[in-house]
Amino acid sequence: MSGLDYQKLRTQITIEQVLRLLGFRPLRRYAKTLRGPCPIHASPDDRCFSVHLERNLFRCFRCGAAGNQLDLWRLAQRRPLHPATLDLCRQLGIQPPRLIPPHSPSKLKSRNRAPDSNRRTTR
Repeated sequence: MSGLDYQKLRTQITIEQVLRLLGFRPLRRYAKTLRGPCPIHASPDDRCFSVHLERNLFRCFRCGAAGNQLDLWRLAQRRPLHPATLDLCRQLGIQPPRLIPPHSPSKLKSRNRAPDSNRRTTR
């Protein structure tokens, strides 16, 4: 099983898409920032949760959670990153990008070295 290319996923998925899936309803909007209840610890009546839409970052000033859009989904779903990310991709209809395994280093053959047939073996 190859790993997921999380860096590429972060360019394909926005935090707005994740917020939509979570049913987030902001109480205030300031230019590129949203404030509202935290979808992680489910506090319905406060503005402790802040999202910067342009940077795809969030922070909750009550529970201390912070991170990017994949972190938000993982924390809200209470699952490890890998299965949560696969679930997010499925819900958004995105094929998860896989990391291409690095090529194994080729073993160098010593072509320049002649067989040592003149060597005597001693017992």
